[in-house]
Amino acid sequence: MSADPQAQRVAAPPWPPADAAPQPLSVRLRLWRNRMIGSPGFRRWMLRLPFTRKIAQRRANDLFRLTAGFVFSQVLGACLSLGVFARLKDTTAGSEALARDCGLPVARMRLLLDQAARLGLVRRAGPDDWVLDDAGAVVAADPGIAAMIEHHSLFYRDLTDPAALFRDPQPATALNAYWAYGRGHDVAALDPEAAAAYSRLMRASQAMLSDCILDAHDFGRYEGLLDVGGGEGAFLAAAATRHPRLRLQLFDLPPVAELARRHLGGLGLLHRTDLAGGDFVATPIPATSDCVSLVRVLCDHDDDRVRQILSNLHRSMRPGATLVVAEAMAGASEGAQLAAVYFGLYFLAMGSGRCRSESEIRRLVTEAGFRNAHTRQTSAPLLATLVLATR
Repeated sequence: MSADPQAQRVAAPPWPPADAAPQPLSVRLRLWRNRMIGSPGFRRWMLRLPFTRKIAQRRANDLFRLTAGFVFSQVLGACLSLGVFARLKDTTAGSEALARDCGLPVARMRLLLDQAARLGLVRRAGPDDWVLDDAGAVVAADPGIAAMIEHHSLFYRDLTDPAALFRDPQPATALNAYWAYGRGHDVAALDPEAAAAYSRLMRASQAMLSDCILDAHDFGRYEGLLDVGGGEGAFLAAAATRHPRLRLQLFDLPPVAELARRHLGGLGLLHRTDLAGGDFVATPIPATSDCVSLVRVLCDHDDDRVRQILSNLHRSMRPGATLVVAEAMAGASEGAQLAAVYFGLYFLAMGSGRCRSESEIRRLVTEAGFRNAHTRQTSAPLLATLVLATR
């Protein structure tokens, strides 16, 4: 074998390949751009020139955020599980006091606080004094966000080997075990304790979602609202507060409907609420209300089951009633893009459902027989977009 490095090189294939089909100009420009960006020499040149340096640095920072994102999320999780947000809510504290309260050595506490400050979770209020920054204040004030951050320990476990998650058509995951209804559709087999665990999480995480839905659409125009898959009744309770004359209905799996009875009873809302339990597909839904909502329901299910749910609803709803689908949807906005990336992997690990675009949901709703399907944007597309239609 020759020791000459030049002799050992393998000739690069011609570009484009001789037998390649003609490509659109936009694709050829993108491929040329990718070759330039991938060149170390070109990147060094970008960094040397003042007018391109900021662009190059921004792109490098963006790539590093993708690489280090998991580390950032673990700083957030550590602050929550150690009680930093709760300890700093509406007050300040020094490193030594925080270390004592969190059960950490002072040096480790300062290390965590420094990292949290770099992520906008806390900030210095003095030489060795700390106060919550904007993001930390939101986490401290919203139990739903805190509950979702804690819940992510299951999700992260399922992402340990992401390639295997993509390869396995039916992965055995922690999320699939947690979301009991994702393991099958036998209503009678649903464990009440498992239903209670995920229903509590759904209720805790629904406050901001309910607000953005109720801000985007006036439910006060209706006589009654049926929330299908309404869990413990968090969205109904929020709608009832906004619209005191609204008659309430809730339909969910039988053990979940019983949890809703307890929750809504504790809020003093049972006198204006009808509850029913059953299978979204097989059970006739008592849809006597002139508005029916599906809040974070369709996204949990694959297309075939979504079609069955919508067909059952269409059979059950009265003519002229309004259907409101509310969930995070894929789209062009930054919030919708972030939601699609997150939920795309989440539902993959869950083993059921997907994050659809609003056009896909409109198509499914129309296929089921609903009329005038249209989209309504909310103030927080990261949380939800609405699709409305008429029975």
